[in-house]
Amino acid sequence: MSWHLTWSRGGEAELVEIDGDRVRLRSTASSAPGARVEGALRSTGTAIRLKVARCRLRAHHEPTEQAPAERIYELEGRLIDATREVRAELAQLVGSERPD
Repeated sequence: MSWHLTWSRGGEAELVEIDGDRVRLRSTASSAPGARVEGALRSTGTAIRLKVARCRLRAHHEPTEQAPAERIYELEGRLIDATREVRAELAQLVGSERPD
């Protein structure tokens, strides 16, 4: 998994899908529906704000020596105050990971 965002309150997220101002991410941090979360793109430092619509636990495994215990959540929400340029930058991140 390649992390695209770092949350300001800790944790990381991978952008999975973007449709206009709607996004879906895989995150190491959970957030309640209605919560507003802030973070920054790891590549450029661009600030990202999101209002969470849904949060679901997607993966959980027991710790081993090779892999520590980690919970992965799927967040769905709406970008807040995102300019066209920011949305284009996010779309490029999602598009760059699709196989040709």
